Amino acid sequence: MSAISVEELLATSVALATERDIDRLAQQIVLLGCKLCMADGGSLYTLDITKSRLEPKAAIWRGTPTAFDYAADVPLRAHGQFNTQNIYSYVAFTGLQTYIDSAYQFAGFELTEIYLRDQVLKCKTETLLVMPLRDCNQQTLGVLELFKVQNGHISASFRSVEKIAQAFALQAAVALDNAMLMAMNRHLIQVLDASNRQLEAENKQLRLQRKSSQNYEIIGESEPMQQVYALMDKVLSSNVTVLLRGETGTGKEVFARTIHQHSDRNDKLFVTQNCAAVPEQLLESELFGYKKGSFTGASSDRKGLLDEAHRGTLFLDEIGDMPLNLQTKLLRVLQDGEVKPIGENKAHKVDVRIIAATHCNLEDKITKGEFREDLYYRLSVFPIVLPPLRERKEDIPALVNHFIKGYCQSYDRKEIQVSPAVMDILMRYNFPGNVRQLQNIIERAVLLCDRETVLLPQHMPEQILLENGASSEMPDELVVYPQNGLPLKEMVQHYEKKLLESHLRANNWNQTQTAKVLKMPRRTLVEKIQRYGIHN
Repeated sequence: MSAISVEELLATSVALATERDIDRLAQQIVLLGCKLCMADGGSLYTLDITKSRLEPKAAIWRGTPTAFDYAADVPLRAHGQFNTQNIYSYVAFTGLQTYIDSAYQFAGFELTEIYLRDQVLKCKTETLLVMPLRDCNQQTLGVLELFKVQNGHISASFRSVEKIAQAFALQAAVALDNAMLMAMNRHLIQVLDASNRQLEAENKQLRLQRKSSQNYEIIGESEPMQQVYALMDKVLSSNVTVLLRGETGTGKEVFARTIHQHSDRNDKLFVTQNCAAVPEQLLESELFGYKKGSFTGASSDRKGLLDEAHRGTLFLDEIGDMPLNLQTKLLRVLQDGEVKPIGENKAHKVDVRIIAATHCNLEDKITKGEFREDLYYRLSVFPIVLPPLRERKEDIPALVNHFIKGYCQSYDRKEIQVSPAVMDILMRYNFPGNVRQLQNIIERAVLLCDRETVLLPQHMPEQILLENGASSEMPDELVVYPQNGLPLKEMVQHYEKKLLESHLRANNWNQTQTAKVLKMPRRTLVEKIQRYGIHN
């Protein structure tokens, strides 16, 4: 193999400095080393990421890359000690450039890899040079091995090119270190990019979870409510028209507002209009707006609710009571997305999502000619039926506690508990007015519970008590009738015993809760229970 020229050295040096791919760089390092030191072949091993073994990276035989099938990883430690018997491991560990002038007569190292290579290449290695490749911190990156084979005469030793080999090893180490750093940077960028994509996916999923049923402000975890949540989840990320159906008091506006708040339109307005609350002419001007001078009293232009809700949501409550004339105009909004204010000659586009609600039987109204069938189909693209409270009574305790907490804050009341007797009454009542009726009952009870810290049956409306066979009057056992000759102290004790029994019974014989309601230490309550012989 001929010596390398200055031009070739410069060209290859530039190639080493600019090569980004580690595998191609490794081949160039071995090829340049063979030319520079007039070697027949060579190989390059690099340290793995765990710094525990050398991995075969590239091999050259007579100027051509060759397969590295004969090579195996070289561990740096063996049997709990540094593997100094292997020449590659020894050079990597010590950092010493090592020569062997007669490979088959040298007994200082274990050269199994050399002998296996000779069998594959059908040659016989004579002289050997193994150089460490180290970075600026003297940390081993790998080892470069060059070898010459017997050619029928004695081959020149590598010792004659010792200085050149050392300089080349330094240059090769710098190029390898740079390539490894760039590879690591590319890997980190890929990892960071993958992490960013994963974070974006997780953020999207979290946003969807934020919109999911577990985060709805609506109170209720019963099976009927879970079915409603599942339907609501389907429409959050779309602009589909939703029709909420259910009895009066089931909270249709609350559901509509929740859909808006968890949709992609939540940064825009949520506008509401009860279609049964205003006359036809006024409702038309409210929804569509009007131009100045279009009718008596129209002294200026007014924007309608459909324009106010542009890019947001318009909730039309009691849609079943909308006059037929307005139904036609609303149908145009749903079909073409166009609004024509009163007195305006041209219609203009709006981007508004419609959520409608009704307690009426729209099918019956269609039969009677009171509701347009085409509007019905436009509105009921995605109907959701809200269950009445009597069909989800397991949600009553959570609703009661929610309302009590809210009204205690509103009316600056101390924390109020619900007695088991009251909860039993509420659980047995069918609530024809649904959640709204329950809310009104709790608000009234909190106001009546002025100085007390527990809701008792006497705080409930008379109608509910009568339907449950209860009474708001003081129980007979708490009435103390005058008894001739009975000392006042005994009368007080008799009343105290009856009072304790009543509160214990109301709190399901929970002594801790009863003591809290009566604002007395539990220990004192226990002593009085024992003194009066009170038992369940």
